[in-house]
Amino acid sequence: MVDSASVFRMDEETRGRTFSNVDWERRRVLITPRGPDPILLGIRGETAEDVKGAFRQVTIQEEVERWVVFRTNQGTDMHIPPDQRVATLRPRRPTTLCGTVTNKPNDIHGGHVFFQLDAERENVCCAAYEPSGNFRSTVRKLEVGDYLRISGGIRPCTGKRPLTVNLERLEILNLTQKVVQSNPLCPMCSKHMKSMGRNKGYRCERCGLRETGAEQVTSTLPRELEQGLFLPPPRAQRHLTKPLSRYGHEKVWTPSAVGSFWGLGSLVA
Repeated sequence: MVDSASVFRMDEETRGRTFSNVDWERRRVLITPRGPDPILLGIRGETAEDVKGAFRQVTIQEEVERWVVFRTNQGTDMHIPPDQRVATLRPRRPTTLCGTVTNKPNDIHGGHVFFQLDAERENVCCAAYEPSGNFRSTVRKLEVGDYLRISGGIRPCTGKRPLTVNLERLEILNLTQKVVQSNPLCPMCSKHMKSMGRNKGYRCERCGLRETGAEQVTSTLPRELEQGLFLPPPRAQRHLTKPLSRYGHEKVWTPSAVGSFWGLGSLVA
């Protein structure tokens, strides 16, 4: 019996000091368990004072027996290993790989998005599954030649798919140019001309002009992506996943940061 509206207000007022309270994309509260559980709620934040202050802002409509503040490894990416070699990949273990996209990402039934990553001249299957929500939109915008660092758990081989990395984080290290070719424009009416056959030039279907020496035009399109780190929405993250708001807060915890009245350790650092 936790008031959802109060949790969303708390998240807005403590942003940067607490994290993973709600999923704004689906308007879902994440600090309460989804099934029968003796835990009423759990708030994650940077200091003991931060989480206790956030707790006071939540409206609870049942009796609270007790509360505790403890230090945890949640939100630290502790489960993510450093860059690995393809030969070391094992099912049901996390991995981090660097490589180049080798095919345009494609959707399959169910809303899952797959692409291949060339890591050390080995093609590795990568997937952004439907629960990752709008994260899939980022994956869909990848192009052949983009250089990435990916992390995630490894799904075992199935009858249809090889070992597959379930993407938990996607870092775009370098974006390739998106180059397209198009038929030349008619100099008379500015409409795209039509090819008359290989090495025969182009003809305008509107005005009939023929240009035997014309060639296709190569142009570079702007990319809809930028270099940087991308994560699935909070509802699709592991408890250990470090949210974007925590970058820059690494290992800042010290015992002196805890008020003497706590008698307890701080939350993550």
